[in-house]
Amino acid sequence: MNLIKNKSKTHQKQSDLSIQEAHRLWSKTQTCYLIIDNIQILVTYTHDLDFTYILDKIKSSYEKQVDIFEKELNKYSLKSPEPSRTEVVSINKSEVMTDKFIARIVFSFLQLALSKCVKIIREIIFNDNIREILMEITREEVIKFFDFVKYMKIKGWIENPPLYPNNKSNDIVAANEIWELWDHLQFRYGNIQETKIYSSYTNDQEFQLILDTGIKILEKQTRELEKMLINYGVNLPVRHPKNIPTPESKENFDDKYMFTVILHKMMNASTIHGFALQELVINDMLMDLFRDLLFDEIFYIDKLIRYGKIKGWVTEVPVLRR
Repeated sequence: MNLIKNKSKTHQKQSDLSIQEAHRLWSKTQTCYLIIDNIQILVTYTHDLDFTYILDKIKSSYEKQVDIFEKELNKYSLKSPEPSRTEVVSINKSEVMTDKFIARIVFSFLQLALSKCVKIIREIIFNDNIREILMEITREEVIKFFDFVKYMKIKGWIENPPLYPNNKSNDIVAANEIWELWDHLQFRYGNIQETKIYSSYTNDQEFQLILDTGIKILEKQTRELEKMLINYGVNLPVRHPKNIPTPESKENFDDKYMFTVILHKMMNASTIHGFALQELVINDMLMDLFRDLLFDEIFYIDKLIRYGKIKGWVTEVPVLRR
C-alpha cells in the first residue's frame, strides 16, 4: 500500500516537469561535473597562486550549482549523472602546460556553460520554479564569465581578434563587436515593426498595453545601439517605415497567435544576446550592454510566460509523466 502511495507521489511530482525540463536539469548537472573534473585536474598544473585561487572559486561555484541541481533531480525522482571524481593525484607542475593555456581551456568551459544556459531559457516554459532557478544561474554564469575575461585581460592572456579599422572613437573595438551591434540594431528594427503591426490587430486591451510598453522598451534599446554605432562611425541599417496603417478588420490574427509569435521572438533575442556575450571580450562597454540586454530579456520572458498562462495562451508541452 505504501509502495503504491509513494509511486503516486512520484508521478504527481514528475507531472510538474516537462520532458525537456527533466533533460535540462540532468544535462546541466552533467556539465557542472565535467567542469569540476577538469578544473580539479588543471589546477594541479597551475603556477600562479592567484590563478589557482581563481580556479578554486570557479570550481566551488559549480559545486554549489550541483547541490541545487541534485536537489531538484531528487525532488522529481530523477537519476543523477555520473558524479565528479573526489580526488585527483597531485602532479608536478610542468612548463608543457602554461597558465595561459589552462586559462584558455577554462575560458572554453565557461563558454560551454553559458551557451547551455542561453539555450535553456527558451525551453523552460512549463515549470516556473525551474525557470527561476535557471534564470538566476544564467546571471551567475554571465558574471563569472565576465570576471574571468577581465582577469585574463589583466594577465595578457586575451588575444585581440581583428579590430574595426574605420573606428572613429578612441575606444578599442573589434570588427565582430561592430557586427554584433549593427546586426542587433537591424534585428530590433524588425522587432519594433512586427510588434507595432500586432498591436494594431490586438483585441485584448491588456495585451495591447503590454505590446505598446514593449515597443517603448525596444525603441529605447535602438536609440542606445544607434548612438554607439554612430560613435564608432558606422552607417546605420535602413529602418522600416514608422507609420503602420490601421487595419480595417482585426480578424486576421487572434491574440493567442500573436502572443506566441512575440514570445518566440523574445526567446530568439535572448539567444542572440547570450551568444554575442561569448564573443564580445575586447570592449568592456559593449560587454556590459549585451549583459544588460540579456538580463532584461529573460526577465520579460518570464513575466510574459506567466501572463500567457493566466490567459491560457501558453501551449501545453509534453510532461514527464501523466
